[in-house]
Parts: sequence; structure tokens; C-alpha cells
Amino acid sequence: MAGPDPATPSSLDSSSNRQAATNDWRDFPWWLVAILTFLGIMAFLIIRQPGPHLLVRIAEADEADTEEVSSAEFDNLRGVVRDDEAIVGVPTTGDALDLANEELEEERIRTFTELDEAAQALIDGEIDAVLLDRRTARTLVAENEETLTSVLAVPNAYNEAFVFIFPGITTTLYLTLGGFGLALVFGLLAGLGRISQNRVIRNIAITYVEFIRGVPTLVLILTLAFVIVPAVSDSIGIDNRDVSIELRAILALAIIYGAFLAEIFRAGIESISKGQMEAARSLGMTARQSMQYIILPQAIRNISPALGNDFIAMLKDSSLASVLAVRELTQRSRLHAGSTFRFPEAYLVIVFLYLAMTITLSLFLRWYERRIRVGEQ
Repeated sequence: MAGPDPATPSSLDSSSNRQAATNDWRDFPWWLVAILTFLGIMAFLIIRQPGPHLLVRIAEADEADTEEVSSAEFDNLRGVVRDDEAIVGVPTTGDALDLANEELEEERIRTFTELDEAAQALIDGEIDAVLLDRRTARTLVAENEETLTSVLAVPNAYNEAFVFIFPGITTTLYLTLGGFGLALVFGLLAGLGRISQNRVIRNIAITYVEFIRGVPTLVLILTLAFVIVPAVSDSIGIDNRDVSIELRAILALAIIYGAFLAEIFRAGIESISKGQMEAARSLGMTARQSMQYIILPQAIRNISPALGNDFIAMLKDSSLASVLAVRELTQRSRLHAGSTFRFPEAYLVIVFLYLAMTITLSLFLRWYERRIRVGEQ
């Protein structure tokens, strides 16, 4: 009985190629494309300069009689709207006319068929501003650079939010770097305490770790900043007011994350074969020297990806310092949203800033993990 036709080499090759193409499509980092797309859209919204411009007169001073010449000055269309008597010239058609009709009363709008006439009326003081497109505004300013200037009629709300919030990145990085540096020290000491043969030290370390892990982070930050720090400062003779709120936030983050890093250090140390310690002791090293020069370097190499993940987590959790009124990114975004009532712009900008930082660190961490695996092979 005839069996199935044997597969030819060419058919096998084409089948394997199709399978490889399918796997390549599935393995493509679509998650990264989605995140980069969001970051790109937000970057565009922040840097774009859309909409009509406002042509206004430049304030001048008559040096002959040292009297300031009356001149209408507006930073944007909002100033024109607030000035009940300001008259605005606009072209007979286009976005500028639509915006003027939307924001101003009809009696405050004057249309011009020729924008040169509108510019001249502005120079002569017959009107207070001209609303027009950016290209034409630049042309008229170039022709009358001593008397006219232009500003964006409707400011970019995303750019305004970014300019206000971005300075907080310095404080955010200061909290993260300072807190994580101290957390490494606390975590290493607690991790060594967790594996100590001394029962007192081991129980103190376990108590510290379990206590921190059993209380919400926000509650711990408030307790450490407003209860523990004042109590300790008073006991050692330091005025509580001399301890800055930023330092309190750093200490709180360090103590909290020290407990989590302690478990990472403990796991890293215990992952090293006991034969390493025995070999070091057989060479005449003390237990301390063996831990310092043999065990810890290998353990830190193994746990470095986990430490990187906790650094990224602390970068995000530094936003909790906003409850202490520390002016980091989150607090500045809250202040901006509260003063302008532009909540979407304020909070989308802060999402953009945090995501840009964390995705950069995550990609660097992935690259470092691949380097480690290559070195181990």
C-alpha cells in the first residue's frame, strides 16, 4: 500500500521559513512600540506651537520727554479677553476669525481684507492686536520689527505644564539616589543579620524586615517623617525644624526599601555554594574576609538585576514624598493642576516624564542582564 509522499527538501525549507517568520512576528517587542508611540505623541504635544498668533505693539519709551508711550501689550489671547475695551483685527476668513468669534464679542472684532492694513491700524493705535496665522505674523514682524511683535494666541497647555513640572525632576532624582544609596547600606546590614548565627542580631533583622513589610508604604513615610524623625532628633539634641523635609523623605524611603533589599541580599548570599566559604576558610581567611572578598562579590553580581528593579521601583515610589509637600514631580503636577484646572495636561505630562525615565532604565537593565548571561556562558 502506498504511503504519503515524502516531503521534499524544498517544501521542508519553505515550511521552516514560514514558521520562523511567524515566530519573529510573535517575538517582536510590540509593547515597546506602544510605549514609544505614547512617548512620541506626548513629546509632539509638548513641543508643538499650534494655532493663530497675536500681533501686538512693542512698548516704547520716548527718550525726548521720558514719557512712556501708550502701548497695548498682551501675552496671549486671554489677556485680550480680560481687557473689555481691547479691539482685535482679524482676516475675513480662516481659523483666526473663528477663534475671535468664539472668544470675543462681535463689537470688539474688526475684519480686514488686507493684513497690511490691519498691521498699520495696529501701529496707529486704532486697534489693540491682530489675530492671524503664524507665517503671516512672522512676515509682518520682520517688516515692522521695531514696533510690532507676535506671541502665541492660545498657549500650548502641555508645554506650560511641562515647563512648570520639569524642574521637579531634580528633586525626584535627589530623593531616589540618596534614598537608594542609604537603602543599600541598610539592606546589606539587615541581610547579613538575617543569616547571622547570633540569635539577637538575627531576630532584630527579622523584626525590622517583617515590620516594614507589614505596614503600607504611605503610612510608613508619614510615621517616619512626622513621628520617628522628631523623636530621634529631640533625643540627640537636634532641633526638629533643622531636619529638612527632603531629608526626612530620603530617610523614610531608605528605611522602607532597606527591608526589601535585605531579602535580596540574603537570597543572593545563600545562592552561593557553601563550598565557596569552606574553600576560603581552608586558605586561612577569616569568616569576615571570606564574606567580604569571596561571597559578597559573587552575590552582588547575581542580585544586580534585582537591585536594578528596586531602584526603578524607588524612582516611582519617590512620588509618595508629595504627601510631605516635597516639590518633586508629582507635587509640582498637583500644584499646576490645582492652579490652572488643566488636569489632563498636568497628569499626562507627569506620566510622560516617569515613563520616559523608567523605560530608559528598564531597557538598560535588560541589556545588562543579557551581558551577565553572556559572561556566564
